[in-house]
Amino acid sequence: MNAQHTPEMLEMVAVYALGGVDAATGECAAVRAHLATCPLCQEEFRQASAAATALGRSVAQPPPPALRENILGSLPARVVPLPPRRRAGWLIPAMAAAVVLLAVGIFWKMHPTPPQTWAVACAPAGQPCHVEGSLTVAGAALHLQLRGLAALPAGRQYQAWMIVPHALPKPEPVFSPDANGSGNVAIDEPPVKGAIVAVTIEPAGGSRQPTTKPILVSTIE
Repeated sequence: MNAQHTPEMLEMVAVYALGGVDAATGECAAVRAHLATCPLCQEEFRQASAAATALGRSVAQPPPPALRENILGSLPARVVPLPPRRRAGWLIPAMAAAVVLLAVGIFWKMHPTPPQTWAVACAPAGQPCHVEGSLTVAGAALHLQLRGLAALPAGRQYQAWMIVPHALPKPEPVFSPDANGSGNVAIDEPPVKGAIVAVTIEPAGGSRQPTTKPILVSTIE
């Protein structure tokens, strides 16, 4: 097999990344030799390997009932068949898995899930307050964004707290507002229904337990 870069070699690299090239043939050695010198094929191999890994991790998560119909409706109308000699029994499942993964990616890009967001309120309720903000889910964590914060005297900082029902407040990072009164803090906790994210004013560096009453709260609903 010619190891020079060709469209056929690019296809073979993708199949190789999915584990579909028979190691007992000269094709496997040719692909490995070509990968050592071709940046384009190295990138193709990286993407195909990542796709195969992601597919494996997604098996345990059942898809939505309407996913199959939505995926089929999102696929391009034109399908280019593989050369007849490539249609071996081991190749069909591997390539089918790659096509499904690509289709799922297209579907979720076309139908993104709206981010979960909860409003921030001043505490106690009814008191004059000029702070606005939101609590959003960022991956497996939370992100608190605030505007209108007052500057604090030296030696004092704002501190976030995660308060799960029937548990003591858990200390989260301290933060100080910028010149515009904006403050952001990442909370490395998953969203728990009924939990409250609160903000207090604490000594610089933070406290292990709140020393003041919360001035801001956001309830995860």
